Amino acid sequence: MEIRGKKALVTGAASGIGRATALAMAERGARLFITDINEPGLAHTRSTIEERGGEVCLARALDITDYAAVRRLAEEIHSRFGSLDILANVAGVALFSQVEDMTHEQWERVVNVNLWGPYHTIECFVPEMVRAGKGGHIVNVSSAAGIIGLPWHLVYAGTKHALVGTSEVLRYDLRKHAIGVSVILPGAVNTGIIDTVEINADLEACSKGRELFRRHADPPEKVAELIVKAVERNRFMVITAADVKLLYFFKRMFPPVYDIVMRLMTRSLDGFLTRKSVCTRV
Repeated sequence: MEIRGKKALVTGAASGIGRATALAMAERGARLFITDINEPGLAHTRSTIEERGGEVCLARALDITDYAAVRRLAEEIHSRFGSLDILANVAGVALFSQVEDMTHEQWERVVNVNLWGPYHTIECFVPEMVRAGKGGHIVNVSSAAGIIGLPWHLVYAGTKHALVGTSEVLRYDLRKHAIGVSVILPGAVNTGIIDTVEINADLEACSKGRELFRRHADPPEKVAELIVKAVERNRFMVITAADVKLLYFFKRMFPPVYDIVMRLMTRSLDGFLTRKSVCTRV
């Protein structure tokens, strides 16, 4: 679909992939609605878009896990601007942990942000897109952990797998309404989540792991460009990293090879991390 002139909501727009996606869509001429829990970061994104000649119709700091807040946002947008054309669910949080070290609060936070967040926006915005009858596009940012059982990603992978399943159903359910769906599966991306992610492991190992991850991570702008192209070309599943594509190929076509690789990966990460303390709590 042509992005120019379309009304697009981007969640998680204060930083990382969300910010890069908002900027990329603004460069294509979209009319932006942006939200994030980080109000100063959201304001910075807005000012950057406007300084570059883009249009931000509304910037609203809110917690995506708060259904009432999302509902109020939807009502305001619909009453002032009408239905959306593009919904981009980007906001998310991560957790690296063994199951025996996870607190209930950690389980709950990851599920609420990564799953209930997108469900809230889908519930509040997509029915109006259907009723408007003008078509549109939905983007759900999942993760490599949404198609691969990455070690130490228990609850994170669960939410990201669920988002892939949700996207697949929406792809077929909404086709009759000319609403496309894309699910984005990034590998390592160099965003602020590297420093804020909770890791229930040894502090020294966490520090080394963050630096190793950062050296192999893609810039968020690369992922944002792939998101924009997915909307323009109506692509469903977009895997952003070559190593993830290879591993997913083995999972589908050569399961024994995939099993060996995952066993080795799990053993390696178990040896690298220990469970003495929590690296970061946000």
